[in-house]
Amino acid sequence: MMRSCTLERLDCIHRLLHDLFSHYGLFVSRHPLPFLVIPVLVACLMGIGLLRLQQETDALYLFTPRNARGKSDRETVQRLFPMNDSTNFDGRRLSTYGAYLFATITSKSTDSSVMRADVLNEILRLDGLLRSIEFPMPYSQVCAMRSGQCVNDALLEMIEQDNSRYVNKQFTFPVTEDGLFIGESFGGLSFVSENHIEDALAVKIRYWLQESSVGYEWQDEAVHQLAKFRSEIILVESFTSRSLDNENSAITSAVLPLFILAIAVLIIFAVMSLLMLDWVQSKVYVGLLGIACPLLAVLASFGLLSAFGLEFNSVVGGMPFLIIGIGVDDMFIIVEAFRHTSPEDSVEKRMEKTFADAAVSITITSLTDFLGFMIGAISVFPAVFAFCIFTAVAVIFDYILQITFFAACMAYDARREDTNRHSCTMRVVLPRSLCTDKHPSYRLFCSGGVKHDGQVIEQRKERLAPQLIRKYYGPLLVRRPVKVLVIALWLFYFGISVYGCTQIEQGIELKNLARDDSEVHRYFVKESQYFSLYGPEVSFTRPSPANYWEKAVQKEVDREIADIVASRYASSPPIVTWWLNYYLNYLNATRGTTDISNATFLEILQNEFLSQDRYAQFMLDIRFSEDNSIVEATRFFVQTSHIAGATLEKDMMVEFRDIADKHGLVPYQPLFVFYDHYLAVLSNTLQNIGIALGVMLVIALLIIPHPWCAVLVVLTTVSIFVGVIGLMSFWDVDLDFITMITLIMCIGFSVDFSAHITYAFTVSRSKKRDDRSVDALYQLGYPTVQGALSTILAVVPLSFVGSYTFRSFFKTIFLVMVLSLFHGFVVFPVVLSVVGVRGKSEAGQKQHDKELDVTEGSVFVSYETGSKYQIVKRMRDRRSPGVSEDDSDDFTSIVYV
Repeated sequence: MMRSCTLERLDCIHRLLHDLFSHYGLFVSRHPLPFLVIPVLVACLMGIGLLRLQQETDALYLFTPRNARGKSDRETVQRLFPMNDSTNFDGRRLSTYGAYLFATITSKSTDSSVMRADVLNEILRLDGLLRSIEFPMPYSQVCAMRSGQCVNDALLEMIEQDNSRYVNKQFTFPVTEDGLFIGESFGGLSFVSENHIEDALAVKIRYWLQESSVGYEWQDEAVHQLAKFRSEIILVESFTSRSLDNENSAITSAVLPLFILAIAVLIIFAVMSLLMLDWVQSKVYVGLLGIACPLLAVLASFGLLSAFGLEFNSVVGGMPFLIIGIGVDDMFIIVEAFRHTSPEDSVEKRMEKTFADAAVSITITSLTDFLGFMIGAISVFPAVFAFCIFTAVAVIFDYILQITFFAACMAYDARREDTNRHSCTMRVVLPRSLCTDKHPSYRLFCSGGVKHDGQVIEQRKERLAPQLIRKYYGPLLVRRPVKVLVIALWLFYFGISVYGCTQIEQGIELKNLARDDSEVHRYFVKESQYFSLYGPEVSFTRPSPANYWEKAVQKEVDREIADIVASRYASSPPIVTWWLNYYLNYLNATRGTTDISNATFLEILQNEFLSQDRYAQFMLDIRFSEDNSIVEATRFFVQTSHIAGATLEKDMMVEFRDIADKHGLVPYQPLFVFYDHYLAVLSNTLQNIGIALGVMLVIALLIIPHPWCAVLVVLTTVSIFVGVIGLMSFWDVDLDFITMITLIMCIGFSVDFSAHITYAFTVSRSKKRDDRSVDALYQLGYPTVQGALSTILAVVPLSFVGSYTFRSFFKTIFLVMVLSLFHGFVVFPVVLSVVGVRGKSEAGQKQHDKELDVTEGSVFVSYETGSKYQIVKRMRDRRSPGVSEDDSDDFTSIVYV
């Protein structure tokens, strides 16, 4: 009967799982066939759902928060100031990103100036090429229009008026004499005076299109034509409203061949890791079949969730790499547990003991991984949500396949080993001790095992890696000087990590959503290199009715504008587009006064001022009541400057919003929707991490056999988490939605590593902490290292994608695995040896464990697990901590019963 839980030891769930999986392992060993076939069939049936796989490529939907303030502000602007891109379009007043093609132009010659006649001729030739495109319709029918005419780019309009002004630089900057704003058209500037350009190193031209299917088709054809455009004078880089979406698709396509490479690498690694000089105990096919579990899990996850309508995106493309690493890690844990059983036992007994230990361990880690990703799924970023759901489901499927399909594979392989069959040829072979008369090639490639004719005739030899851990590494690690050195090393590491946390940058720049070698990436590089003088123009909406003919209201608006332009992010001198200023000047010029009645104010505004071409643009900035008796809402625009980089973009948006909120205004710029992710990343990450740590603590307390060890696991997780964030800053990785994913994984992986070691520590039968730490390293240290290496190898191919997103994915997972291995294999065993729980002996007992005389054949119950063991021979002096009973003559043989 199972013991009840106590306050000191909350191990009842652990003991329940231990007993449950021991019986389960016994059942699978007797009936492996259903467990081998049924999971594969179910996974393949779920894979049929891939026929409904849909890919989401909208970058600005995937990588911006669902609850972004910019989205609600956008709805307000769209409701108050609707725009029709076929009748009254204005690119500066867009509430969305619109449909467009932008092109940056630089000179190829040693004279890098673009203010030359030959460059102007090439610009005109390029413009003629684009306007001559007639597929699927002529440009004149797909362009955005105002008053029946295509809306021209400001620079092209200036050139069209008089191209000599361009070469001779006979115009004012950033606003021309006739009111054209060209601040965003020139880059890399030098000045003769404040308002006159001396030279420019780059120019930008824009083509605004109607947001329709034919408009997007024309856009794609234009990109195709630009790719064929050749010039000896200028270099052209283009960007369209669908470029980032196309980049998402291209990145996904680039990942698939690398996944095949990752599979090949891990197959080789798994097989080589499970090879031994003993060809019977080697597990070649087990290594191959172990890879099949995560692959089937990925298939089932994609199929099931696609059938339910969850869309795939480029970030989800990293999930298979991660799952294959997790699956191989679980495989190593199960195989290692099997190898710690005695070859003298029956297949049923070995499988019973294997799953009593290994299944509990992978249950803990799979549960923590699953919950970590499910917590990550509460993220406000759609890309992160999809990744976490796909990965969480794959983790569960991998776990199910490990304890069913792979358990059946282990059962069949255990039968093979029990009959002393070769791991490759499946032929019965002789143990090495019986091969003295055989050819050397037979002894080298064909011999192995410990049984002949069903009888054990030689002792199983301890493998090299565990032997090195038991004899050298473990005892060295628990020496007092080494403990001091490890603690000092950890303190140095933690200090560097905390400093790094203060240096981390937040957010991701648009160029990093594209491949490194793509035209889109080059376009954004030139944007930041040449066009940082003037930033985006921000609108400020006054959403409430007001009497704008009253002086008090006019002064109130002037105060609002004064507060905004006083910001360091506003251009200097200020560039403000406010219809009321133009209208008052118009009244002074035509009426000689601005002191007019309400009715006259509105009549002249609606019927005279706004009807003139020069002022028609302001129709998009004023919303009248249905009876035209009052201005219900209006807006003005403020030009920003020197907004280069994520930090300045975020700070500008926050400051403008603070000022706007003080005055009851609605600040908006289409890019604010993207900038909002800067604000959401940190808060969302900390929220998810906090929830995850709390959940992991509860899980650890429930499943790890001792509460204090569970607390140590969570503290170790915090240390790893701080280290990953801190070291990211030294490796050019910012805190963004990609690293948010990997920080969520950090929780699961760090718990995995420390939980494996903690589990082995708490179930160790040694009494002293040092001995228990060495036992833990001996039992699970080697498979932990194997698991870390397998995960690193699985994600290494992602570093070759040539994309910041996947490069960051690789870097952060690499940091997670290396730091988890450092803690689990170096720091945590030392911590456990210092403050971990002791064995059954009194806590203050310091005396070395002398010879223990017990009656052979007696049965005792393990204090650690509640399981029964039988003493079958007398134990001699125990002087080598960490040596298992099956591997040393210094121990009594203890058999699980």
